[in-house]
Amino acid sequence: MPILYNTKRPHVYGPNGAVSTSNPYGAQAGLEMLKAGGNAADAVVAAGLVACVVEPFHAGLGGGCFVTYYDKASGQVHTYDARGVAPAKAHRDMFLDENGDLNLEKQAFGGLSIVTPGYLRGLEKLLREFGTMTWEQVAAPAIRLGRDGFRVGATYHNVCLSEEAEYDRTHFEAFASTFLPGGKAPEFGDLVTNRDMADTIDGVVKNGVDWFYNGPIADEIVSIINRYGGVYTKEDIRNSYVKERPCVRGTYRGYDIASICPPSSGGTHLIQALNILENFDLDKLGYHSADYIHVVAETMKLMYADRSIAMGDPDFVNVKVGLLTSKEYAKELAAKIDMEKAQEFSPSSAVEALEKECASNTLNSSCIDKFGNAVALTQTIGNWWGSGVVVPGRGFCLNDMMCDFSGKTGVRTSMGMAYSGTANIVRPGATPLSSMTPTIVLKNGDPVIACGAAGGPRIITQVLQMIINVVDHDMRMDYAVRSPFINCLTKVQGLELEYGISPDTMKMLETRGHHLQLCTPGEVLTECPNGVEKHDGELYVCDPSRIDGVGGVLTKSGGKAFYGYLYE
Repeated sequence: MPILYNTKRPHVYGPNGAVSTSNPYGAQAGLEMLKAGGNAADAVVAAGLVACVVEPFHAGLGGGCFVTYYDKASGQVHTYDARGVAPAKAHRDMFLDENGDLNLEKQAFGGLSIVTPGYLRGLEKLLREFGTMTWEQVAAPAIRLGRDGFRVGATYHNVCLSEEAEYDRTHFEAFASTFLPGGKAPEFGDLVTNRDMADTIDGVVKNGVDWFYNGPIADEIVSIINRYGGVYTKEDIRNSYVKERPCVRGTYRGYDIASICPPSSGGTHLIQALNILENFDLDKLGYHSADYIHVVAETMKLMYADRSIAMGDPDFVNVKVGLLTSKEYAKELAAKIDMEKAQEFSPSSAVEALEKECASNTLNSSCIDKFGNAVALTQTIGNWWGSGVVVPGRGFCLNDMMCDFSGKTGVRTSMGMAYSGTANIVRPGATPLSSMTPTIVLKNGDPVIACGAAGGPRIITQVLQMIINVVDHDMRMDYAVRSPFINCLTKVQGLELEYGISPDTMKMLETRGHHLQLCTPGEVLTECPNGVEKHDGELYVCDPSRIDGVGGVLTKSGGKAFYGYLYE
C-alpha cells in the first residue's frame, strides 16, 4: 500500500444555504433567517442590520450600500444603488481653501463630508422586492445585540484606538459617550451595548423606514450636520433614494459575471480586468510566479489608469461601460503588457466620461440560499467612523462619503485615488464614485459565487483575485481568500504583496522595475474579502479572518457550521 503524503483539506460546507460576512454575529443572524425558512435577501438584510450594531466604525444607518441580487425564479440580476448623494447646496469647489488648495480634513470629517444616508432605503427595497420576512423578523438579532450586548472583536478594539477615533473624540461631542464608554476604548472580549442604536432600529420596525427619513430623526440629522459646518436641509434627507441601475455583465472563461454598475466603478473595471487576463493562461504561468504576479499587477494598473477618467455618476456623465467591458478593447490593453518590465500606464482618451448635456472602510455580506437565489451587499460609512458626527441619542455615525468625490483634479483623495478628468467632481445631487464590487458569478444560470470586499480602491482587485483563484486555480472559497493577495494602483505607489511570496520571485519582480511594498508575517493588506461558492452541489464559505469575520452554512441535517471567529 502506498504511503499517503497528502490528504484533502477540510472545508465548511452544506447544501441548505450559506452566509459570509465580516463579523460573527452577522453570519449567525443570516443563518437564523435561512433556518427559519427565509431566503438570501432576508439573510443579508438581517446581517446588514447586525453590522450597524457590532461594526459601527464602518457600517451604519448613516451610510449607504450597493446590492447585486440574483433572483432564481426569474433568472434576472438586479443591482441597487443606495449609496447616497451630495446635498443640494454642494458645489465643486466646496473643499478648496482661499488659496485654491484641497482641504482633505474638511472633506473627510464634519458636516461637509456627509452624503445623504441611503442605507435603510436600500435594505427596504431589497426586502420588499425579494424578501419573505417582516422587518420585525430580520431586525430582531440586531435589536437583541444592541440591548443585551455583544463581545468586542480585535478590529473593534483597534479601530477605537485609531487616529480617526482620537480626532472624533476631541471634535464631536457625542462620539465618546456613544462608542468609548468611560472615555476608553473597549478591550477585546468586553461586552458592549448600543441601546440607542437598538431603539432606533426598533423605531424603524414599528413605524416604517419613512419615519427615519421624514420624521424627527431627519430633523436631528440636519441639525447635527449643520452644527458641524454642513449645508443640509430636511429636503436633502427626505429625498434619500434607492435606484435600480442596469446590471453590468461580462464573461470569463465560460462563466457569466454580474456586478454592480456606475456610480460604482467596481463591476465595470472588474470585468475589464478579467477580460485582459483572459488573454493569458494564468494556470500555465504558475500561481504566484513572477510572470503571474507581473501580469496581474500590470492588468491592475491598466484598469486603474482608465478608472481615473472613465468613471462618475451616470446621471451626470456618459460612462462608456460598453467600451470598458468589451473583449476587443481588453485585447488592445493586454498587448501593452511587456513581460520584461513594469510600466506606468496612461488612461485611454477613448474611455473618458464626458459631461452630459444636462443638468474602506466598508463591509460586505454574501449569501446563496437553498432556493438558488444569491446576493452580495456592500455597505459603508466611508473611512473609520465616517465623518465622526454622531446623531445624539440615536447610536450611529454619519458617513464621510463626500471624500470619494474628486475635490481637486490630480490631488489624491483620502482613499489614495487621484482623478485626471472632471467626471467625479462634486455636483449637487450626484453620487460619489465608489469601488464597491458586490458580484455574482453564474454558470448555466446557476450562481456559483457571491462575493464582495472592503478596502477602498483595493476592493476591485480583491474580488478579481477571488474569482481567478476559484476559476483558474480551482480553489475552494476559503483558500481563495486566505492566499496571499497583491495590489498595484500605479507603478509609483508600488506593488503591494502580502507575506508568503517567494523571495526569489520578489527579486525577479524587482529586476522588472516593480517597487515592492511588503507586509510582515503579522500583517495583511487593508483588504477584507468574503464570499460564498457553490461547488458540486455544496455551498462553501470562506474564512474572512483578515477581519474578525465568519462564514456559516446550513448542513444537510439542518445543523450550523461556521468558519472564522465566534464569540460566546
